[in-house]
Amino acid sequence: MKLKKCMALGLAAVMTASFVLGCGGGSGDETQAPAGDGASAASDASGDASADGGSGDLSEYFHSKDHYTLKVMAFGDADTDMLEKISAALSEITEEKLNCDVELTRIGFASYMQQLNLMLSSGDELDLFVPMADATDYVTAGQIQPVGELLEKFAPNLYNSLDERDWAPQTFVGEIYGLPVNSEKASVLGFGMRKDVCDELGIDYENIGSMDELHDILVQVKEAHPEMYPIVSNAGSMFGSDVFRIGQDSCGDTYNLAVLEDPFDEEAKVVSLYETDLFRETCERMYQWSQEGLIMPDASTNTDGCNTLMAAGKAFGYFQHMKPGWEREQTTSNGGVETVAWRYGIPTYNGGSMAWFVPTASGDPERAVAFFDLMYSDPTVANLVINGIEGETYVVVDEEQGIINYPEGKDATTVGYSRQAWAWPNQQIGYFWEGDDLTLWDQYKEFHESSQTPVSYGFKFDSTMVMNQITACNNVLEKYVPALLCGSLDPDETIPVLNEEMKAAGIDDIVAEKQAQLDEYLAANSGN
Repeated sequence: MKLKKCMALGLAAVMTASFVLGCGGGSGDETQAPAGDGASAASDASGDASADGGSGDLSEYFHSKDHYTLKVMAFGDADTDMLEKISAALSEITEEKLNCDVELTRIGFASYMQQLNLMLSSGDELDLFVPMADATDYVTAGQIQPVGELLEKFAPNLYNSLDERDWAPQTFVGEIYGLPVNSEKASVLGFGMRKDVCDELGIDYENIGSMDELHDILVQVKEAHPEMYPIVSNAGSMFGSDVFRIGQDSCGDTYNLAVLEDPFDEEAKVVSLYETDLFRETCERMYQWSQEGLIMPDASTNTDGCNTLMAAGKAFGYFQHMKPGWEREQTTSNGGVETVAWRYGIPTYNGGSMAWFVPTASGDPERAVAFFDLMYSDPTVANLVINGIEGETYVVVDEEQGIINYPEGKDATTVGYSRQAWAWPNQQIGYFWEGDDLTLWDQYKEFHESSQTPVSYGFKFDSTMVMNQITACNNVLEKYVPALLCGSLDPDETIPVLNEEMKAAGIDDIVAEKQAQLDEYLAANSGN
């Protein structure tokens, strides 16, 4: 099926799922991840349904205003000439619908957040961006603006597809700031591996029972394949995109300082992550494995993504947060190296951690929100931002079913435009990738329904009163924690020093302040 038919199937699946719960994970050089569109766009199964976001009225409205250049920023590698071509193709559409052109910028993972934060702090022109971090700090700093009052008129497809619960992760101090990605809203911890090596060594990857069993597998791999590292980090992170999430609930922010060690414990006791058994046991395991040569040397300072290392034949596996379809996505991102996974822990619901935001410095927040709605609801626009230009960054291999792949002779590392499908507004209305499971949206529904909701769901921590302590604690964290989780430092020697310096930096103040706010939040929402 062509794009319209793809959209119809994706929307039908979402209507069946009724936009059920879900949450996002995944990192690496290139990954993907889906989730569901909305009732408004689904109203016409042919795919024509308000795919322009009701742009009849909006087109007239925006053409009554001055022409505008919309600056959009997202992470992921892309060649300059390819970005210009995609921007030009987008602009052909937005000139008609929104009386603007689009200037798309992509920046690789290693420097994305640094470049983004520089732009936001300097007030540079930018209209729409997606961060790789929680937005609380941006709200506190006044760097992004609320969009709730703009949604009904300028993002009708998004607005009509979500219910009140779906907006909770995007709400800060009573105002909606985030434009949520239609992606997975639950994740589970896991370890990804090369299938060819598993098959060669007879590794039953589907039935690994414990970390001890995983250890024995890694020893096998090291002996059989000394040319590759059994475990690699993802550009210095050992446990996925949320750098330090090893099973705790960061509880209202992403600092990973004051947390719930058990996300589902009704006692909801806030503690310092670095004083928990979970942290110590994880660091001890990583240190032991590193001493045995099972982890790449200098993993905490490694600047290569795990996907790059897999594609280059230098890695057997890596830790990451997972959801249905993860294996296929990673196989694509790993340059065709077939990837399988062992999942462990409890599938956890977070309501969707990925969202886009409009900076305070935006010259036209209305058009920014309207363009997000186009990416969310128009399959042609969605396909451009996700997949790029037909014949150059992808080719259609099955017109009837709408399936694509890389052009002959190209792969994820050479195509010039990385596919971070999970980070764009709505992967489900675009093409399927060759090898995708066409029942994936049903799998998402089942996965979301099986996930557990943390007791702190919807809570946002106001860090204003302890910002100095957070800054000081983050400085301590950076000295020790990445290296501890990568196995580079002896936990027996380092963790006492870490906690002593954390206390001097004010971790107890952060814990106390968050506990007080969380108690108040839970009391106010106890009847919901």
